[in-house]
Amino acid sequence: MGANILFVSQYFVPEVCAPAVRTADLAREWVRAGSNVTILTGFPNHPEGVLHPEFRRQWRRGLAHDRHDGARVIRTWLYPAANRGWYGRAANYASFALSSAVAGPFIASKDSVVIGSSPQLLVGLAAYIIAAARRAPFIFDVRDLWPESMIAVGAASDEQGAAYRALEKLARFLYRKADRITVDGEWKKRALVSYGVPEEKIATIINGVADDFFPDPASAGAQQARAKLRQELGLSQRFVALYCGTLGMAHGLETILLAADRLRNRRDIVFVLMGEGADREKLIARSQELRLPNLMLLGKQPRSKVAAYLSAADACVVPLRRSETFKTAIPSKMFEAMAAGKPVVLGVEGEARELLLKANGGLAFTPEDAGELTSNILTLAGEPGLAAELGASGRKAIVEQYSRRRQALTFLKLVQEVTESRYALRQPVTVTPA
Repeated sequence: MGANILFVSQYFVPEVCAPAVRTADLAREWVRAGSNVTILTGFPNHPEGVLHPEFRRQWRRGLAHDRHDGARVIRTWLYPAANRGWYGRAANYASFALSSAVAGPFIASKDSVVIGSSPQLLVGLAAYIIAAARRAPFIFDVRDLWPESMIAVGAASDEQGAAYRALEKLARFLYRKADRITVDGEWKKRALVSYGVPEEKIATIINGVADDFFPDPASAGAQQARAKLRQELGLSQRFVALYCGTLGMAHGLETILLAADRLRNRRDIVFVLMGEGADREKLIARSQELRLPNLMLLGKQPRSKVAAYLSAADACVVPLRRSETFKTAIPSKMFEAMAAGKPVVLGVEGEARELLLKANGGLAFTPEDAGELTSNILTLAGEPGLAAELGASGRKAIVEQYSRRRQALTFLKLVQEVTESRYALRQPVTVTPA
């Protein structure tokens, strides 16, 4: 059932962002299914722009080799930059795309399928160059719509700007050149079809959670982790609304601060923001300005501790800024909260909202509407039975529908179809004399 796969992703563990974790999970499942998997990635520095200490010497050499859960991992040089500011990020993106495009053709094994995963868009270009050099099939794994996401996060304001138009042309080029395109939702597929991409070229593989990510919330281990962490943080008798993830421009996290401000007199309710990202300093400054007594800002935590923080929560807030583009987004942190049996308070319109409400896994509010968020938090804090019901329903949906293993095997089946279609054409034809 295996295949030869070269997966190009700028982000990979030990980075803890969603693309890094997803890539590691997929690679592990593909290796278990008998595939030869190589991950071509960068040196870990996201989102702070600081290289992880154990990789600094290798970064100076420009290349590193190791293995992770049976997959070969090759890291190529990039310019480390924090996930903020246009020039630094542009250098970060372009340097990885260039180094991976140069090294990739020498790394891809015989009869490989090359998969390029966004974010960011230049990764798709690097993967296409590698595939073209090796005459290999190219699958474009579209996680974000580019350049539309630049407008959505406020990184660009003019659809007629030169950078926007150049990236738009590049995206359309990659859509044309890809043998197949994968997306994480039907709304994203609809958007690509509206751009003229043939529907039969696009495969929808909805996101999921690794089967071993979170134990049964009712288990002794999960309960002990919850009690221990809540005691350490001084939250034993309080309702904890947790945001766990990147503190980025896309997330509209000031909405959480404004909800905390509305509930400043409810000392039984506390908001916890955990993570790093472009908006961290802004959020710290704003929280100090508001003098919020019911907000805790924690730094980034290792992936191994995320499950414990989810255990400690009573609800998980998953917001995005209000944008037409984000109606196609399905945040992975929503699935992780559901796996932990926590009710999700979702500030995302579109397909993510449809999936959550269908699963009866939480409550929804209009993006960037602090009043609706406040109302939802008060509902869950005041009705523990409802919170437990929503959490249990969400976990049930994860177990039955959103297993990462199931998604990985669906993806692998697509890879095998592309492999057979491309390489079968290269087999020599034997003609039997009459």
